[in-house]
Amino acid sequence: MRAYAVVILGSSIGQPLMYILAMGLGLGVLVGDEAAFAQAGADSYLMYIAPAILASTVAMSAGIEFTFPVLEKFKWRRIFFGAQASPLTPTQIATGHIMAVCVRFVVHSVIFLIVLLAFGALSSPWAWLQVFTAMLGALAVGLPIMAYMASLSEERGHAALVQRFVIMPLFLFSGTFYPLSNLPAGLQVIGWISPVWHANELGRAAAFGYPLSGGMMAVHLGYLIAVTVLGWLLVRHVFIRRLGLSEWPGRTPGERSRLAREAKLEARELQTHEAPAFTPQVRVRHGFAANYYSGNIRAVFSRGMAAIRNNRGVIFISGFLEPVLFLTSFGLGISPMIAEVNAGEGGSMSYAAFIAPALLAVSAMNGAVFDSTWGVFFKLKITKLYRSMMATSLGPLDVALGEILLALFRGGIYALGFLAVLVLSGLVSPVSAVVMWVTALFIAWGFASVGMAVTSFMTRFQQMDWMMMILIPMFLFSATLFPL
Repeated sequence: MRAYAVVILGSSIGQPLMYILAMGLGLGVLVGDEAAFAQAGADSYLMYIAPAILASTVAMSAGIEFTFPVLEKFKWRRIFFGAQASPLTPTQIATGHIMAVCVRFVVHSVIFLIVLLAFGALSSPWAWLQVFTAMLGALAVGLPIMAYMASLSEERGHAALVQRFVIMPLFLFSGTFYPLSNLPAGLQVIGWISPVWHANELGRAAAFGYPLSGGMMAVHLGYLIAVTVLGWLLVRHVFIRRLGLSEWPGRTPGERSRLAREAKLEARELQTHEAPAFTPQVRVRHGFAANYYSGNIRAVFSRGMAAIRNNRGVIFISGFLEPVLFLTSFGLGISPMIAEVNAGEGGSMSYAAFIAPALLAVSAMNGAVFDSTWGVFFKLKITKLYRSMMATSLGPLDVALGEILLALFRGGIYALGFLAVLVLSGLVSPVSAVVMWVTALFIAWGFASVGMAVTSFMTRFQQMDWMMMILIPMFLFSATLFPL
């Protein structure tokens, strides 16, 4: 962890500043009504959401630290197996990883509290207890995820699915930016089972005297402790199975169905009568930059599409879910606190209609960035796929343009899916949707190109935090959730 201490410190200082300025001061001006938050013991909207943002950002850090690093040490660099050859036991190896991550939680929380204190968002002498409530909430979120990731022998986008179907809903539907009671009863259930909501409530009670009874405080604390202990037992069980005397190789979800599909394809190929194989004639390219480009971008794009099909397309389709979750959460949770948004020239609109087009741009950005950063990094540094491609007739430009085209395709599909939701909900017209989709394609193209160029200089996945430090302010300070 010392190797990327600068990254940790940078994100720990930058994240609270960005969220406080954007959500507390930007969205806070739009929300306005301080009397409603005075009933909860807070002097302002910033004071109300600050403890929840602290707990939520620490929990999201857990979603990263307990996914890719665990996979890296089991699958790619096999560091855990090196530790297994020492006198360390599997339980000690797991505990060491958890303790190292907890150090990051503490550093992040302490710096966050200092920033909150500077902005006057803390009024209780017990505010320092948020360090422990946030860490407990993060462990309750992260340890079950760690057990799941440690049980995998292959990574086929499972970490992305965890981020989109677990971390993101817990972040958005846990009463972070609004009281949980603003949501319909069906969505409130997500908050009740979310460790983030329980950590949010405890953090507010410690930060500014949020009215919380002793019984509810015991419920919140007991739930977090119970989930953390259960997660620890699962982690210990999986680590002992994988690193014990009888090594268990792990499991691959969907492996049986994959083998069945491959068997069907093989049987189909055997039934067809193909021409006998022949050795193609070798052609040497000549001319300017001939060693950089072979004109076979389609091969890289086709390979990417085949990988999507092999993953059953779940990761691909799930990409448009993120803006839908944001629209649902902020549209239902924030709208009751905002009567309307000024649309200029004396007009007004609903808050959901205001954020919908901006979330479309976010959808295109996220789709392109996912492919051109995380996807490219793993192919470049972990699986070394690009080295294999360079051993063929492909050139660097073929690979780069093929990956950018794939990212553009993904971003376009994400935007198209989200636009369908907006049209069906009556937030945009079909004609406007077409224009917005074309605009989203240009957004995806730009982010895919820049993202791939920057990722080529990355040496370790922790440096991706710098990428997030650029994307988060683009999301928060671009009139996405409030007018500039």
